Amino acid sequence: MKRYGNLINGNMDNAGIEYDVISPIDGSIYAKAVKASEEKTKEAIDIAYDAREKWENIPLSGRKKIFAKMVSIFEEKLDDYARIEAENTGRTLRQSVFMDTNIALEHMRYFSTTNEFKSSRKIKHPEYPQSYGIVQNRPIGVVGAITPWNVPLLMAVWKIFPALLAGNTMVLKPSHYTPATTFELALDLKRAGLPDGVLNIVTGEGSVIGKALAKSEKVRGLSFTGSTETGRNVTRNAAGTIKKIVMELGGKSPNIVLEDADLERAAKGVLFGIFLHSGQLCESGSRLLVQSSIKEKFLRVLESYAERMKSGDPLDMNTDIGAITTAEQYDKIRNMIRRAEDDGAKVFYRKTIEGSVPKGGFYIGPTIMDNLSPGMEIASEEVFGPVLSVLEFDKISEAVEIANQSNYGLACGVWSKDTRKAIKVANMINAGTVWINDYHLISAAAPRGGFGNSGIGRELGREGIYEFTESRHFFVSDENNELVDLSFGLIVSD
Repeated sequence: MKRYGNLINGNMDNAGIEYDVISPIDGSIYAKAVKASEEKTKEAIDIAYDAREKWENIPLSGRKKIFAKMVSIFEEKLDDYARIEAENTGRTLRQSVFMDTNIALEHMRYFSTTNEFKSSRKIKHPEYPQSYGIVQNRPIGVVGAITPWNVPLLMAVWKIFPALLAGNTMVLKPSHYTPATTFELALDLKRAGLPDGVLNIVTGEGSVIGKALAKSEKVRGLSFTGSTETGRNVTRNAAGTIKKIVMELGGKSPNIVLEDADLERAAKGVLFGIFLHSGQLCESGSRLLVQSSIKEKFLRVLESYAERMKSGDPLDMNTDIGAITTAEQYDKIRNMIRRAEDDGAKVFYRKTIEGSVPKGGFYIGPTIMDNLSPGMEIASEEVFGPVLSVLEFDKISEAVEIANQSNYGLACGVWSKDTRKAIKVANMINAGTVWINDYHLISAAAPRGGFGNSGIGRELGREGIYEFTESRHFFVSDENNELVDLSFGLIVSD
């Protein structure tokens, strides 16, 4: 059984309360970890603060070389990472193999090779032709990062690599439910040559560690992924300090299927959009907005494909349906379905999985809810589970109105054979990412984030790197600058 202490200054620190890390596959104890205290978190912050100058002074090319070495290490251990992620989170091994680890690898490779980030650039001053400027993008210092329990490996990559590439140091808190791959990633980065103290990992209660990160004056930036309500608490805790905050929060993302869509392709995409990792993804397409003229036909196509999904042991490569990652989330999903039925919603489809999944695990069969109105809880609030809410519309303008009624604005899908029309619809949707005839695919080169209650700031792409930099300007003037001399003359005459 693996045991994880808190990784501080390159060493595993086992001081603290040890606890059991539970595998949602069968409820067994998967690993042991140690909860960090407020004092231990402050120690990690101090270490990261002291490591700033050394790391910042390593040139950008040197940081990339360390990342490139990490890419090689990770590539050799893909199967190990995939299994750890599946065992700790409950997602299927096939999803971990073909999505999580491969996406993580490509995103690490992007940040080890990208030329999108420039630490400085020269500019012209249009008003003062006898001068020029140097704009620098300097690291802000210590970045605090907080990741959720659903996709810990990818979230850790998205937090660590952009911030460190820009020259920052970091204290990262993974969820205490799913810390395993984050610790493995940090240990392998150390093997790749990352200096001690640049990346520190502390796990435990968000009310302790998250609060300490938010309130610390030494932490100059916060990167948080989690629920909208927790995001509000993080913001309140950070209010006494002036720091940059990037947040990717909740979502209630619509998948809009127009009557001219390829229904077979759209059905597969809608199911992929909601049932990947049992709906436990912030951008999951949990609202199906389907045009009335095709609704009944489309639901039958959805049902036929959903019936093909295989339940079983998530570690079997043939299994399609994974576990719910935490017992608390399992209870929350079941209660939301129950309340929806009490409010008059109908279960159009629920896959029977009893008897085919491991005993002791947390499982809910893929569920499709119909007979909904936009204001119902199940249709407007984030479920974070394998539940698809069906809403219908007649005109495209109605679909846009329903899609934008939500306070969230993380993602959206639009399905139509007419790409031009689909893009026109996408332009009217308030969402940070809109997929056209696709869903869930994420590029390291593209910014990711939400509108409204789905967050502020962006991750990934050059935007995600620049989030944790401060720009400054050097105004360089020639000695014989007539305009400058004229300006001086407003105060000091010859």
